[in-house]
Parts: sequence; structure tokens; C-alpha cells
Amino acid sequence: MNAVSGLNDAAAIALRDVVGLRGGEEVLILTNPEDTVFTIARALFEEARALGGKPVILLQEKKLTATCAERLVLEIVRAEPDILVTLTKARAGKDPHGLQIGYTGRDGRRFDHIVDKVTKGDRRVRGFSSPNANPGLFARCVPLDYGALRRRAAALKGLLDDGETVRVTAPGGTDISFSVAGRRAHANTGDYRRPGHFGNLPAGEVYISPAPGSGTGTIAFDGTLSTLEGPVIPAVPVVISFRDGFVEHIHDGPLADRVRRTIEEGEAMARAVGNDEECRNCRHLGEFGIGINDKAQITGVILEDEKALKTCHFALGSNYDFDAPAIIHRDMLVMNPSVWVDDVPVMKKGHLIL
Repeated sequence: MNAVSGLNDAAAIALRDVVGLRGGEEVLILTNPEDTVFTIARALFEEARALGGKPVILLQEKKLTATCAERLVLEIVRAEPDILVTLTKARAGKDPHGLQIGYTGRDGRRFDHIVDKVTKGDRRVRGFSSPNANPGLFARCVPLDYGALRRRAAALKGLLDDGETVRVTAPGGTDISFSVAGRRAHANTGDYRRPGHFGNLPAGEVYISPAPGSGTGTIAFDGTLSTLEGPVIPAVPVVISFRDGFVEHIHDGPLADRVRRTIEEGEAMARAVGNDEECRNCRHLGEFGIGINDKAQITGVILEDEKALKTCHFALGSNYDFDAPAIIHRDMLVMNPSVWVDDVPVMKKGHLIL
């Protein structure tokens, strides 16, 4: 099997098994001209057409954390295609209206991007996002035993849903506890077959939003860091202390300034639109997740790395319950963690206990 045929096979699986494309449905694929993502977009276009869909590729310049999507892009998303795929190099781009005024979904929640409104808020659009994907990653990590993945995720989600307190330690120096009382975990299992279901692809993580203001302890990030200047795998961990859910201190180290700049850029963007809450939450502990994709490897692409076995990750910034909004969401990995939920071991030195 050559690389092209492997990619097209993965694209067909994504459309058929992940989003459940039906004949006659509209598929909007937002991408950039860069070959790494455009090659995947073209494979998705070809396979969507072969499955009887109505695909459209929408091309815009690469967008970084601080740049906004083109107005026409946002307007086209507002038209509510049946399936939306964002397959971009870096970011899809911010939504100025969402940042300054915001959207209210049918569920009454506030959203700062039209993509979130039409998917998670109004529950009319389904699809997936693959930021910074490349053909090799997509061909390797998308063809999975989704039944086994979903069973693994269900067991882990159940433990987190029923829990009140999570503690995480790791050999690199991590030791942090936070509350998940009343929170619901999210299972990223590649099941986006119903309107309103939208998430990453490749799939393969279970994640939860720590209760706002609850995380206290230390995280030594010794896996891939998502930063303003791009992802990096640190030779020496970046150590961050948290108190009451917010960054208290970023300890000195080779990449500490890079993480500081990432946070400060988000704060500056929030201040520029006069949003004090989103500025403050750039230092918030927004996510805890565990990787469960047995095809994922540590490659320096956060999209794949956070799905890898024997890892967990935390994010600085916004959460997925939309009660701690922030201008950024930056994932960073911890290797070989041990995890307890209410003193019950869930993971030991990177190995899941389910």
C-alpha cells in the first residue's frame, strides 16, 4: 500500500465511520495551501465525492493564534453545512464577532466562535478538526478498531464521571490534585455521526475540565509543549506551580520563557478586546486528558501526541464546559503518569488500570 492509497483509505474511514457521511450531504473542508494539510483535504474531497457527498474545499491563508479567520470563511460556516472539517496548518483563525460580542447557542451557552455555535451550541453541524495534521499521521492514526477504542474510553469516562478528586503524579516531578465533582468527562472516540458532535481526529483521549479554581500542586511538563512559537519536546521539563486553579509560578528553565510568552500573548489579545475574564483565564488549568490511541506516537505534533498511550496532558486556558473562557487553549504533556480518582488507581506509571 503506497502513501497515497493509505491516505485515501484513512479519508474514507473518517467520512464513513467517524462522521457517518450519507449521500447528498454537504461537506465543507476548511484548509490552507500548505501541502501537508491540503493533501489530506484533497483526499477527503475525493472520498466524499465517491461516497455520494457534496464536498467543497475552502482555502484561506494559514492563521496563527493571534490572527482572525477571513470574514467570508466565517460567513460560509454560518451557512451550516451538514459536515464541517477544519484541516489547518496551525489554527483556523479567531472570530472577531465571537470575541467581542459572542454567540448564544440554542442551549443558552455563550460561544466565542461560530464553529462552536453551529456545532456544540445549536447542534446542527457535525464534523472534526485536524490542526497540524500531515498525511503520514492521518494514514497511521485514523484507521483504528473504533469499537475497542470506544469501550476503553467508556470505562475511563465512567471513573471520572463518578469521581470527585483527581491526583496525578509522574517521575518528572508532577504532583497535583484538582476537583472534578459534578463535572462530566468527554470521550474523544471518533464518534461524530450525529449533529452537534465535533472533535479532534485522530481520536483517542478522555478528558475533563477541572472544576474552576480547584487545581493545586506542581506539573512538570516533560512531553510535547504547545506554544506560541510552535510545538516542542523539552529536553528538561517545564515546571509550573498551580494554586487554586491558576498558574502561581513558572520555574526557570530552558523553555520557561517560551511558555510565559504563550500565556502573555493570550492575555494581550484578551485585553485588546476588553475581556478581563478571558485575560485572567489564560493562566487557568483548563483541561486534564489521558491518551488512549494505540496507533499514536510522540512525534512533536500535539494533535497526535496527546492521544498516545502512557501520557496525560493538561491545558492552560479555556475549558470544555465553557465556564472558564479564555483566548488560548494550550496543551502540554506529562509522560508516564500515575493517576488516582478518589484514591482509586486509574493509571500506574503510564499503564492504564481499567
